[in-house]
Amino acid sequence: MRTQVMSVGALLAALLACKSEDKGAAPAQPVATVTVPAATAPATAAQPAAPAPAPAPKEDGPVPAIPEGRSKPPTVAEWNDAPSINTQETNSQPDKCFMKLVREWLKVNCSANVTEVKDMDGFGSAGADYFESVKLGKSADFVVRVRKGKTMRLRIMMDEPKQHGASLFVNWPPEKDRPTIIALGRM
Repeated sequence: MRTQVMSVGALLAALLACKSEDKGAAPAQPVATVTVPAATAPATAAQPAAPAPAPAPKEDGPVPAIPEGRSKPPTVAEWNDAPSINTQETNSQPDKCFMKLVREWLKVNCSANVTEVKDMDGFGSAGADYFESVKLGKSADFVVRVRKGKTMRLRIMMDEPKQHGASLFVNWPPEKDRPTIIALGRM
């Protein structure tokens, strides 16, 4: 503020000197040029600071970011467009099974000689948190909502020459923004 008052005073002195030269008065003393920094600090201090946007979840690791809230189960087109996901070591994944993740929904499919499904734990309510279609001798298909702070387990038993089944394990720690494990392994 003090710099502004001094610069305004210097400007007035220069203008008065110019005016007096026009009237034929004695020449004025040369005025030194003063460079004054722009007074932006008070202007920005008066404006409220906009809140910093929340950082977007990082897309690092094998599990993509999952938006907050609940959504409807994905459409067939969404499932078709979704990439496969499995944090299980590649050589330990079941041959005739796949998993896909769309938003908070996980699809688990095994198209093999399914003999039974057992040890299902942490899936929530049927018809709301998960949906299943099991056709013994053909396939098992699950669509389940993964939830923060929850762990899920499931075994899909199969009568196949190289594998006896698939074991699902999902873990989403409460302090993380996404599951750390979404694994379907060979049994």
